[in-house]
Amino acid sequence: MRIAIIGTLDTKGNEVRFIRDTIAALGHDTLIFDPGTLGQPAIPADVSRDEIARAAGWELPDLLATRDKALIQSTMTKGLVTLVSRLHREGAFQGVIAVGGAQGSAIATAAMRALPVGVPKFMVSTVACGKTTFGPYVGTKDIAMLHSVADISGLNRITRRLLAQAARAVVAMAAEPQAAETPERELVAITQAGITTPGVMAVKERLENLGFEVVAFHCNGIGGQAMEELIAQGEIRGLIDFSPHEITDLLFGGLMPAAPDRMKAAGLAGIPQVVVPGCTDIRLHGVGDELPPDVRGRACVQHSPTHTHVRTTPEEMAQVAHFIATRLNEGKGPRASVIPLRGYSMLNKRGHPLYDEEANMAYVHAMRRELNPDVRQVEVDAHINDPEFADVVVETFMRLRREAHKAAPGAG
Repeated sequence: MRIAIIGTLDTKGNEVRFIRDTIAALGHDTLIFDPGTLGQPAIPADVSRDEIARAAGWELPDLLATRDKALIQSTMTKGLVTLVSRLHREGAFQGVIAVGGAQGSAIATAAMRALPVGVPKFMVSTVACGKTTFGPYVGTKDIAMLHSVADISGLNRITRRLLAQAARAVVAMAAEPQAAETPERELVAITQAGITTPGVMAVKERLENLGFEVVAFHCNGIGGQAMEELIAQGEIRGLIDFSPHEITDLLFGGLMPAAPDRMKAAGLAGIPQVVVPGCTDIRLHGVGDELPPDVRGRACVQHSPTHTHVRTTPEEMAQVAHFIATRLNEGKGPRASVIPLRGYSMLNKRGHPLYDEEANMAYVHAMRRELNPDVRQVEVDAHINDPEFADVVVETFMRLRREAHKAAPGAG
């Protein structure tokens, strides 16, 4: 087994050597990538900085002569991504570990994000701490980040222990046998929030009883992006977008916004697609003084020590419906909107603090006005978390799936 190691060998050479030797002592090979550009490498690289620059279309001396720090970093990142991706496709390594500060972490994790989900990825970083946002480093991939505690500037009793643990961890991850795949079971995606969990679990149970494999994605913005990447790659063959909350945060400045192209992948792929307005009825903001001034008079519930659910207005729900209707209208393949008329989340229920009949119906009326005739519209006199609503969602999905199969080339 071979583990790739990414590190700038001019500034992190001793640490990379220690990781290499730890992995070798465990009986495994390494493949060292050096994207450094400041000084002389402390140890030899298997993939040199010159090769990395060349993979991005530059000769390293010419690149360094520009003295353009941003260009140098982006070029070395591009070259590293290219080489790491190609060598992994060729089977050159089975896992990757990196060590670095802010810039080193940015370069190394860019290469990690280019690898498929399931390839072990371990980043030892000085910036995996405090108020650092991990999103830019992790993206939609399964990258493990370990805070280095001490600065990565030489070996000592603290860094040696953490680097040894990281090296052993990535070896163990790469040695873990992959679970047996069951490609005969169609993979269906569903989006989930804590406040739609009962409904999601009911749908999931019904689909699994019908022989499907179901994967849930959290509606935190990144979950939707990861899901749509897998749809575009052909991994996911059906979608129940049960909790597309991040659309509301995208439109109104919430903490977990969708990417601007959210809800395009399923329509482009033409797979069966059911959209439910689960959790679109709240904007996610901070607590106390972090609440935007314009929402402080609204109905709201503190969801956690850091998050507040703020009820959306009728005008906002109409805008959410417009976004979703536009995406459904633009798509191809069998598509449906399924709406629970008694509320879209746990506390959006008659007698609960976030129930707002006018706002709920603003979504319904907008969908009635804007959906094209080729998109099925289903309205259910139930709450989103009621078992009978799950029944209708699954029935609708199965109807769309049968339509997709009839329309497939060669179908009888």
